[in-house]
Amino acid sequence: MTVRTRNAPSPTGIPHIGNSRTALWDYLLAKKYNGQFILRLEDTDQKRFVKGSPEKIYQIHQYLGLIPDEDYIKGGPYDPYIQTKRLEIYKKYTQKLIDLGVAYEDEGAIRIKMPDEGYSVWKDLIQGKISIGNKEVDDKVIVKSDGIPTYHLAATVDDHEMGITHVLRGNEWIVSTPVHLLIYQSLGWTPPVFAHAPLLLGPDKTKLGKRHGAKSVLNYKKEGCLPQAINNYLFYLGFSYQDNSALLTLEEMIKIFDEKRLQKQNAIFDQEKLNYFNSAWIKKLPTKELIPFTKDFIPKDWTKHKNFKQILDLARQRLTTLNQLQDSLHYFFESPKVSSKQILDQSQTNSNFTKNWLTSVSGSIKQIKPFTSKKIETNLRTAQQKSDLPPRQAFMTLREVLTATPVTPPLFDIVEVLGKKETLARLDKAIKSLPNDNQSS
Repeated sequence: MTVRTRNAPSPTGIPHIGNSRTALWDYLLAKKYNGQFILRLEDTDQKRFVKGSPEKIYQIHQYLGLIPDEDYIKGGPYDPYIQTKRLEIYKKYTQKLIDLGVAYEDEGAIRIKMPDEGYSVWKDLIQGKISIGNKEVDDKVIVKSDGIPTYHLAATVDDHEMGITHVLRGNEWIVSTPVHLLIYQSLGWTPPVFAHAPLLLGPDKTKLGKRHGAKSVLNYKKEGCLPQAINNYLFYLGFSYQDNSALLTLEEMIKIFDEKRLQKQNAIFDQEKLNYFNSAWIKKLPTKELIPFTKDFIPKDWTKHKNFKQILDLARQRLTTLNQLQDSLHYFFESPKVSSKQILDQSQTNSNFTKNWLTSVSGSIKQIKPFTSKKIETNLRTAQQKSDLPPRQAFMTLREVLTATPVTPPLFDIVEVLGKKETLARLDKAIKSLPNDNQSS
């Protein structure tokens, strides 16, 4: 059997992160068995259709690297993969169900006719054996009075016609599965393997929603979350591997993924844990692979700087998200505005003493050859020892002068990247800005 899975979002808005977790599982399951992953657009709810959402759905898959083998844009054997383009197909099967006595008309709509007795039983891939009494399930509408099928009919027909072997979806669909099984049985089709995924919960252990700030992948992208981090975090929301902290690529996830180990328990979405993975992936990605992700967060000319790779390597060590990048890098590309008060607050001594320290730094900088962070550190530590300023005050003052930022990458690396000329220019500007002691009082 060739494994075929599908992600089938509705274009009634941009799917939030929970849909993307299901899409990831669908993708991993298909690729584990060298099968196909399909992206289908379930657009029968035309009243709630949101313009632009199909494109957004596709962008989410592109960003995460969950590239479908067949989809509603590229097409395939059932081109197009859009339900409103397949109404004649649904009409044909609706008539068959009516002829079989399994469906009936009610006020212009068509309903499924559930048996009055017996049970619908199936082995759910995640939830285990499930049994629901047929009399507990009402006669669902499968075609609305306007002739448009509901999810119950359209999704079931599509899954059969597209050869879907495994249906992964939220556990809210468990109660409707007897309807779908009845359609399969009545039409003589073999049902797929059903896997009903547990909920994603917010920190308050209620279903993840807008009140928790639930967002789509595109929102997280805009905030500077890498696709590798999002996939990595979603992988652990319902699946356990080692201590759930390993950094895994999609290729590694495919090898590790085991559909039989998907967990029944609801998973809590933790923004801090996502931030952990994002920070770790920002540090891990090769510089060449990280640079394209930075371009939406910094001025275009910054990436053309001769030392940009070196600058990015310094800054990335302290980033949680890429939207922090501009604030973390600005002093490499423009001389910061630093007041004399800021400088003196860091030196915690009088103006003349601070001038002397910065003048000695300037003298040391001029003598350094080669201009490397190691040589810079050696010379400036020698200058500090002669200055009578404690190390913290001395170097925090220098950091303030050069960056106007209290928390930065290692100071001596910053000096190396700025270069001798720019470092001396900033020191000279700072020295000139400091008043004489009789003026500073």
